[in-house]
Amino acid sequence: MKKEPLRIIPLLLIAAMTVILAVLFPTLPKRTFSDNENRTLAKFPALNAEKVKDGSFQAGFENYLADHFPFRDALFSLSVGAERTLGKREINGVLYLREPSGTRRLADVYEKPVHGKKFVQAVNRLSENLDTARVTLMLVPTAVTLYRDCLPAHVKARMPRTQMQLIRMITGGKDIEPRVNCRIVRGVQKTLSDGRTAGEEIFYRTDHHWTTRGAYRAYRRLAPYLGLTPHDAPGESLTLVSDSFYGTTWSKVCDRRIRPDVIEIYENPAWKGSLKVTFEDTGETTDTPYNRDWLAKKDQYSLFLDNLHPLITIENPDADLQRRGNRERRALALVKDSYANCLVPFLIDHYETIYVFDPRYYRGGISTFVNEHPEVEDVLVLYNLSTMDTDRGVGAIS
Repeated sequence: MKKEPLRIIPLLLIAAMTVILAVLFPTLPKRTFSDNENRTLAKFPALNAEKVKDGSFQAGFENYLADHFPFRDALFSLSVGAERTLGKREINGVLYLREPSGTRRLADVYEKPVHGKKFVQAVNRLSENLDTARVTLMLVPTAVTLYRDCLPAHVKARMPRTQMQLIRMITGGKDIEPRVNCRIVRGVQKTLSDGRTAGEEIFYRTDHHWTTRGAYRAYRRLAPYLGLTPHDAPGESLTLVSDSFYGTTWSKVCDRRIRPDVIEIYENPAWKGSLKVTFEDTGETTDTPYNRDWLAKKDQYSLFLDNLHPLITIENPDADLQRRGNRERRALALVKDSYANCLVPFLIDHYETIYVFDPRYYRGGISTFVNEHPEVEDVLVLYNLSTMDTDRGVGAIS
């Protein structure tokens, strides 16, 4: 009989927690946006008989409840901490890596391309639709490919070894065979690996993007394909603008034991007052490819090119056209995902005009635009292999 009260204690605790959460849920303030996840949180669904009947109200309410559950972020961090204590190195699609130097980093799981053929077809259509401009394709490997040696053994076994293996998976075992007027930038993975060997941070430790130094390495690899003489190594020409960056990969685990990243940018002092960057959707203009207002927010990577815009026009009247040897064809069209955002500054000094397209939001025909602007000699398509699968704008590349 004496043991009965002890058996009841867990039930009482569960009942008490249920009551507390039931009271807190409607009374606590609700957020509309999650900085950690960089997304809008679910709203309370509209209630009517039709939505209840087809189940959409119930599904919407479940999403609303999950997004606004009391102490959601704290409980999530506690859950991740428990999994790490148990030794797990793959949590919520994120891999915990440790380099030989002891550096800890996070990387998104990526095993193989899924929609690669659709992407290649879109690039080929683009090249076929262009009158005179040439297409250059740069595919960027993912962080798990570059840091493959740091992967847990069970993960490494299912990961492709190289960028070219991934590309061959796209084409059913063959190398990409670009159509007429389309070239592929080769050796990108080796170039990035060389930077890593030299001790550089090529990818952020908490984000899926490459760093400015990684983008610079890729720019040097790209330059000969565009007929450019690349700038010297950036070194002290890079400016540190943040040492508190936690990226989207970190947001999937919210683990404060991983130290934040730094963000560096490249700026040419000659841009001040002469460079003109126009965001065509808003009509706003500035003299820099950076919007430092983002540094006060969670999504600091959006500093580069001010996050999302369908079309950005960058005009540099002081571009060094002698490096190109063709003063009549002085413009570049860039079709890209967000990986290109921190590479663009290195290209600014080479072109009088750069047109930057985000196919997810641009509603016109890119090939039509290029054909109507004969000053465009090159069209650069730059995508990360993982983004290539998830970017809903891939079909609009042409």
